[in-house]
Amino acid sequence: MSVDKRAEINAILNPLRTEIDRLDIEILALIQKRARTAIELGKLKKKSSLPIMDLLREKQVLSGLTQAIKPEDGGLGPEAVLSVFNEIIKACRAAQAPTKVSFLGPAGTFSHAAALQQFGRLAHFIPGDDLAQVFKTAEEGEAEFALVPFENTTEGIVGQTLDLLSKTNLKVQGMLTLKVSLTLMCTHGDLARIQTICSHPQALAQCRNWLALNLPGVELRPMVSTAAGASMALADESCAVIGHPSLATFYNLTVVSGDLQDFQHNQTCFLILSRDDSLPTGSDRTLLWFAAPHNSGSLYKCLQPLAEAEVNLTRLHSRPNTDSPWEYLFFLELEGHFMDDKVVRAIEALEAEAVKARVLGSYSPAEESRPQPKSKGPGDSLF
Repeated sequence: MSVDKRAEINAILNPLRTEIDRLDIEILALIQKRARTAIELGKLKKKSSLPIMDLLREKQVLSGLTQAIKPEDGGLGPEAVLSVFNEIIKACRAAQAPTKVSFLGPAGTFSHAAALQQFGRLAHFIPGDDLAQVFKTAEEGEAEFALVPFENTTEGIVGQTLDLLSKTNLKVQGMLTLKVSLTLMCTHGDLARIQTICSHPQALAQCRNWLALNLPGVELRPMVSTAAGASMALADESCAVIGHPSLATFYNLTVVSGDLQDFQHNQTCFLILSRDDSLPTGSDRTLLWFAAPHNSGSLYKCLQPLAEAEVNLTRLHSRPNTDSPWEYLFFLELEGHFMDDKVVRAIEALEAEAVKARVLGSYSPAEESRPQPKSKGPGDSLF
């Protein structure tokens, strides 16, 4: 392009660029003002012993913003607006006080990706070697929140999470869903040089068809996590890893191929746990567990109050009771908040029939569609 032509184009573009620069300064000033206001709000919350993160309030803010969008004005659509303000809210929350979050580590796992999605990059993340450590970190107050995998659309319920929920005093405050997108990575990016794939058994299992078609005969080596597989791939050029795309950034790997999963709608639900209960939002689910008497018709008698109170049951899982061999705990998710009148009555009636029962908390359900769950083994975890 000639110098004269470039000057002509710049003469046309510069007024709009100048306007964008001016608007950016205005936006920055408003964001800073919002942050200062959020900091003052954080001080009042701390004085009143209230938690910094308020999921209900954040949901209301985002809902109000999407309702304020006027399509006839042009500009950004709802999805883009939500993306921008999600980051602003997370940054302002971090300005009030750094949020400490325990998750199933290490960095680069799907649990880490879910934690980043919920809490933002400015939160302080505490990785756990296993789910028991993730729970313990929040139970002992080292973290304000624990984020744990709950259910996967293809692999079903995470049994170890249920086992730990039956023994914890943490409360379920929220649920989020993460799309599972599996990527093949190595140090060189050459599919023909890959002799071994190291990854978590679930990641390998969810790519069976792709692997059989594209890498038949290649050794599949199970690892304790996808991050452990990434470390192996980094150390050995003949190895590759299948995992979350972020592993490539964390471990300086090259992406060979993406979206390997056999089921393109593969998703995982995560629970957000804390030491505090949530307030009703008007569209809640409640999670609880109970042990039924070991006699004929006891499960029916425990569940009957829900039907009589017209409380809809949305999940039902059974797990072996680790304290009583050959007996089981039943985990229920039902519509409504545990403070709602009809839910209170239904739970009280269920408790009267059960040997033992405990409400785990209430939360807004994940927005994505959810399949019927399947059972899993006691040692399962997410990647």
